[in-house]
Amino acid sequence: MIINKRYLPFWLFIISLFFILIIRDLFRDGMFMDGMIYATIANNLANGLGTFWNPIFGQTIMHDFHGQPPLLFGIEAIFFKILGSSLYVERIYGLLVVLMTVFLIYKLWKCFFNERPEVNIFWLAVLFLLCIPVCFWAYSNNLEESTMGMFDLAALLFIFKSIIHKNKIWLNLSLAALMLIAASMCKGVQGLFPLTAIFFYWVIFRNISFSRMFIYSVFLLVFIIVFYGMISLNETVRSSYAAYFDSQIIPSFTNPGITHTDRFRIIKQLFSELLPVFVLMIGGGIFIKIKKMFSSIDKNTKRISLLFLLIALSGTLPLMLTLKQSGFYMVTAMPCYAIGFAIIFAPSLSTLIDQIKVNSKKLKIFTTVTWLMLAVSIVFSLITIIYIPKRDKEMLHDVYCTGEIITNGNIIGIPEETHSEWSLHAYYSRYFYISLDASSIRHKYFLLDKSLDPKLVPEGYKMLNIPTQKYNLYIWNH
Repeated sequence: MIINKRYLPFWLFIISLFFILIIRDLFRDGMFMDGMIYATIANNLANGLGTFWNPIFGQTIMHDFHGQPPLLFGIEAIFFKILGSSLYVERIYGLLVVLMTVFLIYKLWKCFFNERPEVNIFWLAVLFLLCIPVCFWAYSNNLEESTMGMFDLAALLFIFKSIIHKNKIWLNLSLAALMLIAASMCKGVQGLFPLTAIFFYWVIFRNISFSRMFIYSVFLLVFIIVFYGMISLNETVRSSYAAYFDSQIIPSFTNPGITHTDRFRIIKQLFSELLPVFVLMIGGGIFIKIKKMFSSIDKNTKRISLLFLLIALSGTLPLMLTLKQSGFYMVTAMPCYAIGFAIIFAPSLSTLIDQIKVNSKKLKIFTTVTWLMLAVSIVFSLITIIYIPKRDKEMLHDVYCTGEIITNGNIIGIPEETHSEWSLHAYYSRYFYISLDASSIRHKYFLLDKSLDPKLVPEGYKMLNIPTQKYNLYIWNH
Protein backbone atom coordinates (compact mmCIF):
# COMPACT_ATOMS: atom_id res chain seq x y z
CA MET A 1 0.00 0.00 0.00
CA ILE A 2 1.44 3.37 -1.12
CA ILE A 3 0.29 6.33 0.96
CA ASN A 4 -0.91 9.30 -1.08
CA LYS A 5 0.69 12.61 0.01
CA ARG A 6 -2.78 13.93 0.82
CA TYR A 7 -3.24 11.14 3.35
CA LEU A 8 0.27 11.20 4.85
CA PRO A 9 -0.49 13.68 7.68
CA PHE A 10 -3.51 11.61 8.74
CA TRP A 11 -1.33 8.52 8.99
CA LEU A 12 1.36 10.43 10.90
CA PHE A 13 -1.32 11.54 13.37
CA ILE A 14 -2.57 7.97 13.78
CA ILE A 15 0.95 6.60 14.28
CA SER A 16 1.51 9.29 16.93
CA LEU A 17 -1.62 8.12 18.73
CA PHE A 18 -0.45 4.53 18.34
CA PHE A 19 2.77 5.33 20.24
CA ILE A 20 0.99 7.30 22.96
CA LEU A 21 -1.95 4.97 23.52
CA ILE A 22 -0.46 1.51 22.87
CA ILE A 23 3.33 1.37 22.52
CA ARG A 24 3.93 3.53 25.61
CA ASP A 25 1.93 1.20 27.86
CA LEU A 26 2.62 -2.05 26.02
CA PHE A 27 6.39 -1.93 26.60
CA ARG A 28 6.33 -0.65 30.18
CA ASP A 29 6.81 -3.05 33.08
CA GLY A 30 3.67 -3.89 34.98
CA MET A 31 0.62 -5.53 33.44
CA PHE A 32 -3.02 -6.24 34.21
CA MET A 33 -3.37 -9.42 36.23
CA ASP A 34 -5.06 -11.53 33.51
CA GLY A 35 -2.40 -10.66 30.94
CA MET A 36 0.37 -11.53 33.38
CA ILE A 37 -1.26 -14.86 34.17
CA TYR A 38 -1.49 -15.73 30.45
CA ALA A 39 2.13 -14.72 29.84
CA THR A 40 3.24 -16.77 32.85
CA ILE A 41 1.43 -19.87 31.60
CA ALA A 42 2.93 -19.44 28.10
CA ASN A 43 6.42 -18.96 29.52
CA ASN A 44 6.01 -22.05 31.69
CA LEU A 45 4.84 -24.04 28.67
CA ALA A 46 7.88 -22.92 26.67
CA ASN A 47 10.13 -24.09 29.49
CA GLY A 48 8.60 -27.54 29.88
CA LEU A 49 6.21 -26.74 32.71
CA GLY A 50 2.81 -28.09 31.75
CA THR A 51 1.48 -29.22 28.38
CA PHE A 52 -0.74 -27.63 25.74
CA TRP A 53 -3.90 -29.27 27.09
CA ASN A 54 -2.82 -29.11 30.73
CA PRO A 55 -1.08 -25.75 31.21
CA ILE A 56 0.37 -24.73 34.57
CA PHE A 57 0.44 -21.33 36.27
CA GLY A 58 2.12 -22.04 39.62
CA GLN A 59 3.00 -24.74 42.11
CA THR A 60 0.48 -23.67 44.75
CA ILE A 61 -2.42 -22.10 42.81
CA MET A 62 -3.89 -22.83 39.38
CA HIS A 63 -1.47 -25.73 39.00
CA ASP A 64 -3.76 -27.13 36.31
CA PHE A 65 -5.04 -23.99 34.61
CA HIS A 66 -8.27 -24.49 32.66
CA GLY A 67 -9.73 -21.02 32.99
CA GLN A 68 -9.48 -20.54 29.20
CA PRO A 69 -8.90 -22.78 26.16
CA PRO A 70 -5.16 -23.14 25.52
CA LEU A 71 -4.43 -21.76 22.04
CA LEU A 72 -3.11 -18.33 23.13
CA PHE A 73 -0.73 -20.01 25.56
CA GLY A 74 0.52 -22.31 22.81
CA ILE A 75 1.11 -19.45 20.38
CA GLU A 76 2.86 -17.26 22.95
CA ALA A 77 4.94 -20.23 24.09
CA ILE A 78 6.46 -20.35 20.59
CA PHE A 79 7.56 -16.73 21.04
CA PHE A 80 9.07 -17.53 24.45
CA LYS A 81 10.81 -20.56 22.97
CA ILE A 82 12.42 -18.42 20.27
CA LEU A 83 13.03 -15.15 22.13
CA GLY A 84 13.67 -16.34 25.70
CA SER A 85 11.90 -15.25 28.89
CA SER A 86 12.43 -11.48 28.74
CA LEU A 87 9.50 -9.34 29.88
CA TYR A 88 9.39 -7.96 26.33
CA VAL A 89 8.39 -11.27 24.72
CA GLU A 90 4.66 -11.00 25.44
CA ARG A 91 4.88 -7.33 24.46
CA ILE A 92 6.43 -8.14 21.08
CA TYR A 93 3.65 -10.66 20.57
CA GLY A 94 1.05 -8.05 21.53
CA LEU A 95 2.52 -5.57 19.06
CA LEU A 96 2.33 -8.12 16.26
CA VAL A 97 -1.32 -8.82 17.13
CA VAL A 98 -2.19 -5.11 16.89
CA LEU A 99 -0.33 -4.71 13.59
CA MET A 100 -2.02 -7.80 12.18
CA THR A 101 -5.39 -6.40 13.32
CA VAL A 102 -4.70 -3.17 11.41
CA PHE A 103 -3.64 -5.16 8.34
CA LEU A 104 -6.84 -7.22 8.45
CA ILE A 105 -8.95 -4.07 8.76
CA TYR A 106 -7.23 -2.82 5.60
CA LYS A 107 -7.86 -6.09 3.75
CA LEU A 108 -11.53 -6.12 4.79
CA TRP A 109 -11.93 -2.49 3.76
CA LYS A 110 -10.28 -3.24 0.41
CA CYS A 111 -12.56 -6.25 -0.03
CA PHE A 112 -15.52 -3.85 -0.29
CA PHE A 113 -13.92 -0.68 -1.69
CA ASN A 114 -11.09 -1.96 -3.89
CA GLU A 115 -12.10 -0.10 -7.06
CA ARG A 116 -13.49 2.96 -5.30
CA PRO A 117 -11.84 6.17 -3.98
CA GLU A 118 -13.00 5.27 -0.44
CA VAL A 119 -10.29 2.59 -0.30
CA ASN A 120 -7.88 5.27 0.95
CA ILE A 121 -10.07 6.12 3.95
CA PHE A 122 -9.49 2.89 5.89
CA TRP A 123 -7.20 4.86 8.22
CA LEU A 124 -10.38 6.29 9.76
CA ALA A 125 -11.39 2.81 10.98
CA VAL A 126 -7.94 2.49 12.57
CA LEU A 127 -8.37 5.90 14.21
CA PHE A 128 -11.77 4.95 15.62
CA LEU A 129 -10.35 1.67 16.97
CA LEU A 130 -7.44 3.45 18.66
CA CYS A 131 -9.83 5.90 20.32
CA ILE A 132 -11.85 3.17 22.07
CA PRO A 133 -10.41 3.09 25.63
CA VAL A 134 -11.00 -0.60 26.31
CA CYS A 135 -9.19 -1.46 23.05
CA PHE A 136 -5.93 0.39 23.60
CA TRP A 137 -5.99 -0.86 27.19
CA ALA A 138 -6.54 -4.49 26.16
CA TYR A 139 -3.95 -4.36 23.36
CA SER A 140 -1.31 -3.22 25.84
CA ASN A 141 -2.17 -5.83 28.49
CA ASN A 142 -1.91 -9.19 26.68
CA LEU A 143 -5.61 -10.01 26.92
CA GLU A 144 -7.03 -13.00 25.09
CA GLU A 145 -9.66 -10.86 23.35
CA SER A 146 -6.94 -9.19 21.26
CA THR A 147 -5.84 -12.47 19.71
CA MET A 148 -9.39 -13.77 19.42
CA GLY A 149 -10.42 -10.57 17.62
CA MET A 150 -7.53 -10.97 15.19
CA PHE A 151 -8.67 -14.48 14.25
CA ASP A 152 -12.27 -13.29 13.91
CA LEU A 153 -11.25 -10.53 11.48
CA ALA A 154 -9.33 -13.11 9.46
CA ALA A 155 -12.45 -15.32 9.41
CA LEU A 156 -14.56 -12.42 8.14
CA LEU A 157 -12.02 -11.70 5.42
CA PHE A 158 -12.15 -15.28 4.12
CA ILE A 159 -15.95 -15.31 4.35
CA PHE A 160 -16.30 -12.14 2.30
CA LYS A 161 -13.72 -13.29 -0.22
CA SER A 162 -15.86 -16.34 -0.87
CA ILE A 163 -19.27 -14.67 -1.10
CA ILE A 164 -18.34 -11.31 -2.69
CA HIS A 165 -15.50 -12.19 -5.03
CA LYS A 166 -16.55 -15.83 -5.39
CA ASN A 167 -12.87 -16.67 -5.34
CA LYS A 168 -11.97 -20.26 -4.37
CA ILE A 169 -15.19 -20.41 -2.40
CA TRP A 170 -14.73 -23.68 -0.54
CA LEU A 171 -11.06 -23.07 0.21
CA ASN A 172 -11.83 -19.63 1.64
CA LEU A 173 -14.76 -20.98 3.66
CA SER A 174 -12.51 -23.74 5.02
CA LEU A 175 -9.89 -21.15 6.00
CA ALA A 176 -12.64 -19.07 7.62
CA ALA A 177 -13.75 -22.11 9.63
CA LEU A 178 -10.16 -22.69 10.77
CA MET A 179 -9.91 -19.05 11.88
CA LEU A 180 -13.17 -19.40 13.81
CA ILE A 181 -11.86 -22.53 15.47
CA ALA A 182 -8.68 -20.66 16.40
CA ALA A 183 -10.74 -17.79 17.85
CA SER A 184 -12.88 -20.18 19.90
CA MET A 185 -9.76 -21.99 21.14
CA CYS A 186 -8.54 -18.68 22.56
CA LYS A 187 -11.52 -17.81 24.72
CA GLY A 188 -14.49 -19.95 23.91
CA VAL A 189 -17.76 -19.71 22.06
CA GLN A 190 -17.78 -15.90 21.80
CA GLY A 191 -15.14 -16.24 19.11
CA LEU A 192 -17.74 -17.81 16.79
CA PHE A 193 -19.82 -14.65 16.32
CA PRO A 194 -18.67 -14.13 12.67
CA LEU A 195 -20.86 -17.13 11.84
CA THR A 196 -23.62 -14.53 11.54
CA ALA A 197 -21.83 -12.70 8.71
CA ILE A 198 -23.23 -14.73 5.80
CA PHE A 199 -26.78 -14.47 7.11
CA PHE A 200 -26.53 -10.70 7.60
CA TYR A 201 -24.94 -10.33 4.16
CA TRP A 202 -27.87 -12.20 2.60
CA VAL A 203 -30.46 -10.14 4.54
CA ILE A 204 -28.85 -6.81 3.57
CA PHE A 205 -27.62 -7.33 0.00
CA ARG A 206 -29.82 -10.14 -1.34
CA ASN A 207 -27.33 -10.84 -4.14
CA ILE A 208 -26.82 -14.44 -3.06
CA SER A 209 -29.64 -16.95 -2.83
CA PHE A 210 -31.12 -18.19 0.43
CA SER A 211 -29.94 -21.73 -0.37
CA ARG A 212 -26.36 -20.54 -0.94
CA MET A 213 -26.41 -18.56 2.31
CA PHE A 214 -27.77 -21.58 4.16
CA ILE A 215 -25.27 -24.02 2.63
CA TYR A 216 -22.28 -21.77 3.32
CA SER A 217 -23.37 -21.16 6.92
CA VAL A 218 -24.02 -24.84 7.55
CA PHE A 219 -20.64 -25.71 6.00
CA LEU A 220 -18.86 -23.43 8.49
CA LEU A 221 -20.85 -24.81 11.42
CA VAL A 222 -20.38 -28.45 10.43
CA PHE A 223 -16.67 -27.91 9.84
CA ILE A 224 -16.30 -26.55 13.37
CA ILE A 225 -18.46 -29.28 14.93
CA VAL A 226 -16.54 -32.04 13.12
CA PHE A 227 -13.22 -30.54 14.21
CA TYR A 228 -14.24 -30.43 17.87
CA GLY A 229 -15.79 -33.87 17.57
CA MET A 230 -12.54 -35.30 16.24
CA ILE A 231 -10.26 -33.76 18.88
CA SER A 232 -12.74 -34.78 21.59
CA LEU A 233 -11.97 -38.40 20.80
CA ASN A 234 -8.77 -37.77 22.73
CA GLU A 235 -9.32 -38.23 26.47
CA THR A 236 -6.81 -35.49 27.38
CA VAL A 237 -8.68 -32.96 25.23
CA ARG A 238 -12.02 -34.03 26.68
CA SER A 239 -10.71 -33.66 30.21
CA SER A 240 -9.26 -30.25 29.43
CA TYR A 241 -12.53 -28.92 28.02
CA ALA A 242 -14.56 -30.52 30.81
CA ALA A 243 -12.40 -28.68 33.34
CA TYR A 244 -12.83 -25.46 31.33
CA PHE A 245 -16.62 -25.79 31.36
CA ASP A 246 -16.64 -26.54 35.09
CA SER A 247 -14.31 -23.68 36.05
CA GLN A 248 -15.38 -20.99 33.58
CA ILE A 249 -18.57 -21.54 31.59
CA ILE A 250 -20.93 -22.91 34.24
CA PRO A 251 -19.93 -20.32 36.90
CA SER A 252 -20.57 -17.57 34.32
CA PHE A 253 -24.25 -18.45 34.49
CA THR A 254 -24.57 -19.68 38.08
CA ASN A 255 -21.93 -18.05 40.28
CA PRO A 256 -20.46 -14.86 38.80
CA GLY A 257 -18.02 -12.61 40.65
CA ILE A 258 -19.62 -9.99 42.86
CA THR A 259 -18.53 -7.18 40.52
CA HIS A 260 -20.12 -8.72 37.43
CA THR A 261 -23.81 -9.12 38.23
CA ASP A 262 -25.63 -6.62 35.98
CA ARG A 263 -26.72 -8.14 32.66
CA PHE A 264 -27.07 -4.67 31.14
CA ARG A 265 -23.60 -3.56 32.20
CA ILE A 266 -22.22 -4.64 28.82
CA ILE A 267 -24.68 -2.33 26.99
CA LYS A 268 -23.90 0.61 29.26
CA GLN A 269 -20.18 0.08 28.81
CA LEU A 270 -20.54 -0.38 25.05
CA PHE A 271 -21.97 3.13 24.83
CA SER A 272 -19.29 4.61 27.11
CA GLU A 273 -16.46 2.89 25.22
CA LEU A 274 -17.80 4.09 21.87
CA LEU A 275 -18.33 7.62 23.21
CA PRO A 276 -14.99 8.94 21.80
CA VAL A 277 -15.99 7.55 18.39
CA PHE A 278 -19.38 9.26 18.63
CA VAL A 279 -17.68 12.55 19.57
CA LEU A 280 -15.37 12.26 16.55
CA MET A 281 -18.33 11.42 14.33
CA ILE A 282 -20.35 14.41 15.56
CA GLY A 283 -17.34 16.71 15.13
CA GLY A 284 -16.69 15.32 11.67
CA GLY A 285 -20.36 15.62 10.78
CA ILE A 286 -20.43 19.27 11.79
CA PHE A 287 -17.24 19.98 9.84
CA ILE A 288 -18.37 18.19 6.69
CA LYS A 289 -22.02 19.21 7.18
CA ILE A 290 -24.24 16.30 8.14
CA LYS A 291 -26.78 16.78 5.36
CA LYS A 292 -24.05 16.85 2.72
CA MET A 293 -22.34 13.85 4.31
CA PHE A 294 -25.41 11.61 4.30
CA SER A 295 -26.45 12.68 0.81
CA SER A 296 -23.06 11.49 -0.49
CA ILE A 297 -23.53 7.97 0.88
CA ASP A 298 -24.91 5.64 -1.75
CA LYS A 299 -27.18 2.72 -0.90
CA ASN A 300 -24.40 0.14 -1.22
CA THR A 301 -22.14 2.01 1.23
CA LYS A 302 -24.98 2.22 3.76
CA ARG A 303 -25.45 -1.51 3.41
CA ILE A 304 -21.77 -2.23 4.02
CA SER A 305 -21.82 -0.05 7.15
CA LEU A 306 -24.96 -1.79 8.43
CA LEU A 307 -23.42 -5.20 7.75
CA PHE A 308 -20.40 -4.55 9.97
CA LEU A 309 -22.47 -2.95 12.72
CA LEU A 310 -24.83 -5.95 12.83
CA ILE A 311 -21.87 -8.35 12.94
CA ALA A 312 -20.41 -6.28 15.78
CA LEU A 313 -23.70 -6.41 17.70
CA SER A 314 -23.78 -10.20 17.25
CA GLY A 315 -20.44 -10.30 19.04
CA THR A 316 -21.65 -8.04 21.85
CA LEU A 317 -25.33 -8.54 22.70
CA PRO A 318 -25.03 -12.31 23.46
CA LEU A 319 -22.75 -11.35 26.36
CA MET A 320 -25.93 -10.28 28.17
CA LEU A 321 -26.87 -13.95 28.51
CA THR A 322 -24.35 -14.37 31.32
CA LEU A 323 -24.15 -12.53 34.61
CA LYS A 324 -20.38 -12.32 34.28
CA GLN A 325 -19.82 -8.95 32.65
CA SER A 326 -16.59 -7.08 31.85
CA GLY A 327 -15.92 -4.36 29.32
CA PHE A 328 -12.90 -6.03 27.77
CA TYR A 329 -15.08 -8.93 26.61
CA MET A 330 -16.26 -6.56 23.86
CA VAL A 331 -12.78 -5.99 22.42
CA THR A 332 -13.23 -8.90 20.02
CA ALA A 333 -16.08 -7.14 18.20
CA MET A 334 -14.76 -3.57 18.43
CA PRO A 335 -12.91 -3.60 15.06
CA CYS A 336 -16.26 -4.26 13.38
CA TYR A 337 -17.80 -1.25 15.12
CA ALA A 338 -14.81 0.86 14.02
CA ILE A 339 -15.17 -0.29 10.40
CA GLY A 340 -18.95 0.14 10.38
CA PHE A 341 -18.88 3.72 11.70
CA ALA A 342 -15.89 4.73 9.56
CA ILE A 343 -17.67 3.63 6.38
CA ILE A 344 -20.37 6.25 7.02
CA PHE A 345 -17.78 9.00 6.55
CA ALA A 346 -15.80 7.35 3.76
CA PRO A 347 -17.48 8.86 0.65
CA SER A 348 -17.64 12.49 1.82
CA LEU A 349 -14.21 12.40 3.48
CA SER A 350 -12.66 10.86 0.37
CA THR A 351 -14.15 13.60 -1.81
CA LEU A 352 -13.02 16.32 0.60
CA ILE A 353 -9.42 15.08 0.87
CA ASP A 354 -9.07 14.48 -2.86
CA GLN A 355 -9.81 18.17 -3.40
CA ILE A 356 -6.66 19.13 -1.46
CA LYS A 357 -3.86 20.28 -3.73
CA VAL A 358 -0.75 18.15 -3.20
CA ASN A 359 1.59 21.17 -3.26
CA SER A 360 -0.62 23.49 -1.23
CA LYS A 361 0.91 25.42 1.65
CA LYS A 362 -1.77 24.26 4.10
CA LEU A 363 -1.03 20.58 3.38
CA LYS A 364 2.72 21.16 3.84
CA ILE A 365 2.11 22.88 7.19
CA PHE A 366 -0.27 20.10 8.29
CA THR A 367 2.29 17.47 7.29
CA THR A 368 5.10 19.26 9.14
CA VAL A 369 2.98 19.56 12.30
CA THR A 370 2.13 15.85 12.26
CA TRP A 371 5.79 14.93 11.72
CA LEU A 372 6.59 16.96 14.86
CA MET A 373 3.73 15.23 16.71
CA LEU A 374 5.16 11.86 15.77
CA ALA A 375 8.65 12.83 16.96
CA VAL A 376 7.29 14.11 20.29
CA SER A 377 5.12 11.00 20.81
CA ILE A 378 8.09 8.69 20.16
CA VAL A 379 10.40 10.57 22.55
CA PHE A 380 7.71 10.83 25.23
CA SER A 381 6.86 7.14 24.90
CA LEU A 382 10.50 6.05 25.13
CA ILE A 383 11.11 8.17 28.25
CA THR A 384 7.98 6.75 29.88
CA ILE A 385 8.91 3.17 28.97
CA ILE A 386 12.43 3.53 30.42
CA TYR A 387 11.66 5.37 33.64
CA ILE A 388 8.03 4.82 34.69
CA PRO A 389 6.45 1.41 35.37
CA LYS A 390 2.88 1.16 34.11
CA ARG A 391 1.49 -0.09 37.42
CA ASP A 392 2.48 -1.85 40.67
CA LYS A 393 5.71 0.14 40.99
CA GLU A 394 6.44 -0.81 44.62
CA MET A 395 5.31 -4.40 44.13
CA LEU A 396 7.56 -4.84 41.09
CA HIS A 397 10.50 -3.29 42.92
CA ASP A 398 10.15 -5.81 45.73
CA VAL A 399 9.57 -8.77 43.41
CA TYR A 400 12.85 -8.03 41.62
CA CYS A 401 14.66 -7.26 44.88
CA THR A 402 13.58 -10.45 46.65
CA GLY A 403 13.53 -12.63 43.55
CA GLU A 404 17.28 -12.20 43.18
CA ILE A 405 17.71 -13.71 46.66
CA ILE A 406 15.21 -16.56 46.47
CA THR A 407 16.12 -19.53 44.28
CA ASN A 408 14.08 -19.91 41.09
CA GLY A 409 11.31 -22.44 41.52
CA ASN A 410 11.08 -21.94 45.28
CA ILE A 411 7.92 -21.36 47.30
CA ILE A 412 7.39 -18.37 49.62
CA GLY A 413 5.05 -18.43 52.57
CA ILE A 414 2.50 -15.61 52.82
CA PRO A 415 -0.36 -14.80 55.22
CA GLU A 416 -3.92 -15.54 54.16
CA GLU A 417 -4.49 -11.77 53.84
CA THR A 418 -2.09 -11.66 50.87
CA HIS A 419 -3.40 -14.73 49.08
CA SER A 420 -5.80 -12.78 46.86
CA GLU A 421 -3.10 -10.42 45.52
CA TRP A 422 -3.11 -12.16 42.15
CA SER A 423 -0.69 -9.71 40.55
CA LEU A 424 1.91 -10.59 43.20
CA HIS A 425 1.46 -14.29 42.38
CA ALA A 426 1.77 -13.52 38.67
CA TYR A 427 4.91 -11.36 38.86
CA TYR A 428 6.80 -13.88 41.00
CA SER A 429 5.77 -16.79 38.81
CA ARG A 430 6.41 -14.97 35.51
CA TYR A 431 9.86 -13.56 36.32
CA PHE A 432 11.28 -16.10 38.81
CA TYR A 433 9.08 -19.27 38.67
CA ILE A 434 8.39 -18.60 42.35
CA SER A 435 5.04 -19.55 43.91
CA LEU A 436 3.31 -18.12 46.98
CA ASP A 437 1.65 -20.31 49.60
CA ALA A 438 -0.80 -19.16 52.28
CA SER A 439 -1.08 -22.58 53.93
CA SER A 440 0.43 -23.46 57.29
CA ILE A 441 3.34 -25.27 55.63
CA ARG A 442 6.66 -23.75 56.70
CA HIS A 443 8.85 -22.62 53.79
CA LYS A 444 12.36 -21.20 53.79
CA TYR A 445 11.04 -17.69 53.10
CA PHE A 446 8.02 -15.72 54.26
CA LEU A 447 6.71 -12.50 52.72
CA LEU A 448 4.66 -9.93 54.65
CA ASP A 449 3.08 -6.69 53.48
CA LYS A 450 4.50 -3.89 55.64
CA SER A 451 0.98 -2.61 56.29
CA LEU A 452 0.02 -5.89 58.01
CA ASP A 453 0.57 -6.90 61.63
CA PRO A 454 4.09 -8.41 62.12
CA LYS A 455 2.45 -10.99 64.41
CA LEU A 456 1.25 -12.71 61.23
CA VAL A 457 4.83 -13.91 60.70
CA PRO A 458 5.17 -17.42 62.18
CA GLU A 459 7.73 -17.94 64.95
CA GLY A 460 11.22 -18.87 63.85
CA TYR A 461 11.57 -16.37 61.00
CA LYS A 462 14.08 -13.52 60.89
CA MET A 463 13.56 -10.42 58.75
CA LEU A 464 16.18 -9.83 56.06
CA ASN A 465 17.71 -6.38 55.85
CA ILE A 466 17.04 -5.59 52.20
CA PRO A 467 15.77 -2.31 50.64
CA THR A 468 12.17 -3.33 49.94
CA GLN A 469 9.35 -0.79 49.66
CA LYS A 470 6.07 -2.63 50.18
CA TYR A 471 6.94 -6.05 51.64
CA ASN A 472 9.34 -7.47 54.21
CA LEU A 473 11.08 -10.77 53.44
CA TYR A 474 11.77 -13.19 56.28
CA ILE A 475 14.01 -16.26 56.33
CA TRP A 476 13.62 -19.37 58.50
CA ASN A 477 16.19 -19.02 61.28
CA HIS A 478 15.97 -22.39 63.05
